[in-house]
Amino acid sequence: MIIQHLQSLVDVLIRKVPGQAEVDRTVAFPYEAMEEAVVNAVYHRSYEHSSEPIKVFLYPSCLKITSYPGPVSGLEREHFQGEASLPQVPARNRRIGELLRELRLAEMRYTGIAKTRRKMEENGSPEPIFEFDANRTYFTVVLPAHPGYSIINAIRQSAYLWAVGEQSDAIAHLERALERQPQSGALAAQLIEYLGKADELGKAEKVLEKFRAQPRKAQETLPYLRLISAFFDHEQGDAARRVIQLMPRTLDQRDSAEAAIVMKRAHKLKEAHRLFNDSYELMKDDARFVHEFAQTKITLAANRNQPRDARKRLWKEAEELLRRAIQLTDDPIRLAWCWADLSRALSALDRPESEVEEAYVRAIGLAPDEVRFRTWYEKWKSKHRK
Repeated sequence: MIIQHLQSLVDVLIRKVPGQAEVDRTVAFPYEAMEEAVVNAVYHRSYEHSSEPIKVFLYPSCLKITSYPGPVSGLEREHFQGEASLPQVPARNRRIGELLRELRLAEMRYTGIAKTRRKMEENGSPEPIFEFDANRTYFTVVLPAHPGYSIINAIRQSAYLWAVGEQSDAIAHLERALERQPQSGALAAQLIEYLGKADELGKAEKVLEKFRAQPRKAQETLPYLRLISAFFDHEQGDAARRVIQLMPRTLDQRDSAEAAIVMKRAHKLKEAHRLFNDSYELMKDDARFVHEFAQTKITLAANRNQPRDARKRLWKEAEELLRRAIQLTDDPIRLAWCWADLSRALSALDRPESEVEEAYVRAIGLAPDEVRFRTWYEKWKSKHRK
């Protein structure tokens, strides 16, 4: 069936909501709204005076269903606006309507327009649009895509352009998308990330400035986090720290995870540790997050100004996190660093020398060109084998 085929072509947006077990599911186009639009086209088109088929067009921004001709006499534009009710005009195809009712696809009570509006609203989508010309030669139902779907599609398209080497086109694509939805933190963040990779930090700063000026914003902290990371990538720590001071303090769990890594890079270790703790349950299966959390604990544990018991607890927690990260990652470089960091934790905890040496050997085997691993290993050997 055409409705099922359309449903298979569009995405379901899944978002983890902090504080609740269930995820929030949003569809690009509600099934019931698509069904009403398609059934309406089948029910009300002419089968005698038009040879044009029903046309269904799926775009990134909307779904359009057009039938021929337009509405029957008695239906005017105002009847398709707001909460207006449809007058009881004669049906064009009563027998087809009865068949659709038998199939439970239509009610023949003029409720389709109201139901379409209601289902779009329940999904958080923009209002549907109903179009026809003065001569009533056609009737089009436009279902605008959920704003989240449009954002995802823009990011997906720009990622493809970036991957095939069309970097300027990827940036331009995001700029156009952000002009349409200037309140989107996801679009602003992705644009800032690409501008940073293209060494266009000045433009990236301007993107954040325009985003900050928006009265209403979604995913507000993401653009800040990406600009901070871009500054750190270009070794502009002072600029990164200035942006940190501007960043909103209210974070959801996923933003907290990215903010934790940013704070670690800014050497704000206590703040980073708090943010890692806040978002651990959500991100505990992410190898990078777990590894960065462990490294934060290692750096804090290495501070000899802390009480001995606190340092020992941090080393133990770092060991547990590193063993978890080793199980999670399939990246050989990250795996090498996990083993190297684990060797430091095992040594600090006075674990058997064989365990420490095995960790060093694994790290060196995975990254033989990393000079630091060999240096640390030799230093450890000279200290423990005198």
